[in-house]
Amino acid sequence: MKVIYHQDRPLLEFPDEPWRPTLRMAVNRSAGANSVSVWLNDAEGQKRAPLHWHDVEEVLVFLEVEGDGFVRVGEEEHKVETQTSVVVPPGTVHCFGLRGRGSLKAISVLPDADAVLGHRVFEKGNESFDLPPPKKDG
Repeated sequence: MKVIYHQDRPLLEFPDEPWRPTLRMAVNRSAGANSVSVWLNDAEGQKRAPLHWHDVEEVLVFLEVEGDGFVRVGEEEHKVETQTSVVVPPGTVHCFGLRGRGSLKAISVLPDADAVLGHRVFEKGNESFDLPPPKKDG
């Protein structure tokens, strides 16, 4: 057994992308896990993760949402509230965040102790808070 104190784990901040929330790599192989990564997402005000995908499934667990929380998975967008989970299939473009005022606390769980940040749809510097509209069929 290993006890992991989150405050001692790496915190990723993104000063060049002020629209992104912070991300703490709470649990992964370097913390002693063998098969899972757990990341903590914390947002105040209008923030969102970049559009991205992972090679493995991701479960997003929204613990606290105050304000207009959302998740986009593929071409669908949904409201998220406190105590909501979303299963994102491997290879599916997604993002989540908060529009306007409020706060959001979420956990990302990936079945890979060596998980890394997702593959981005847009290169750094070519993305802002505003999402492109979902594609229309036809």
